[in-house]
Amino acid sequence: MRIAVCLHGYYGTVSTGDFSTSKGGKQHIEEQVLSKCKNVDFYVHCWQPEFKQEIINNYNPKQSVFEEQIDFKKICLKNKIYQNYFDELFQREKTMYKNANIYRILSFYYSRCESIKMALDKGYDWIITTRFDISQRGGDEVNQIRFLVDQERDYLYTTEWNQKNAGYGDMWFYGSNEIMKEYSKIYKAALSDFKPLSKYEKAVTTSWPDSNYFDVHNFSDTRQFTNEVDKKEKSKSLMKFPKWRVTDSHLYHKWFCIQNDLYKITRWV
Repeated sequence: MRIAVCLHGYYGTVSTGDFSTSKGGKQHIEEQVLSKCKNVDFYVHCWQPEFKQEIINNYNPKQSVFEEQIDFKKICLKNKIYQNYFDELFQREKTMYKNANIYRILSFYYSRCESIKMALDKGYDWIITTRFDISQRGGDEVNQIRFLVDQERDYLYTTEWNQKNAGYGDMWFYGSNEIMKEYSKIYKAALSDFKPLSKYEKAVTTSWPDSNYFDVHNFSDTRQFTNEVDKKEKSKSLMKFPKWRVTDSHLYHKWFCIQNDLYKITRWV
């Protein structure tokens, strides 16, 4: 069995400025992937060329790209995507959502997709995508790769968690070559879906699929944690998020997977 691990983004945790987290991420990958299969290749896209030699020493990637951070504000402007449109009357910088902006999301998707594309069509049984600091931030329900090496491969595997009404915990995914080829289209799709008045925006703000209406200002409102996708009889009172929640990667992953027939073949593990 051959496995590709596709690493992307920053070599550490950029939101906290802690680049030591990459060491814990490497140990986690060793425990959760390399311990289960020795025939593993790494593919890397990284925004920090200054860590190139360290990454090569640690992972010996089959293929890698190291480049300076692309300015996604320019890309958004070119594609008529405007953060201030979604943040109308919302002071994002003063909230816990200050880092949930289009520029960061597109940077994340671009790097992830670039690393996955390097591994496609090379005969791998499994392709895994994750970040360098996996296991070092977020709760255990999302930051622990649960790699089930002997499972059926024609599914998209991701973490089981209590926020499936909103979307996917997006720290790691894995599947067959064909599944991950489909998933690798997420960056290109986002360039269309994040435009003002898109079908995605309408769904977020009027009738979010497999959801349960709750008070968005009450973080302890349990109605948001009912995981409607798992139920036979689902809530008919769908969530209507405020427009500023459109720039949320968890939500967008759900929309993208629904639109690309990955939602119905997702296995939450």
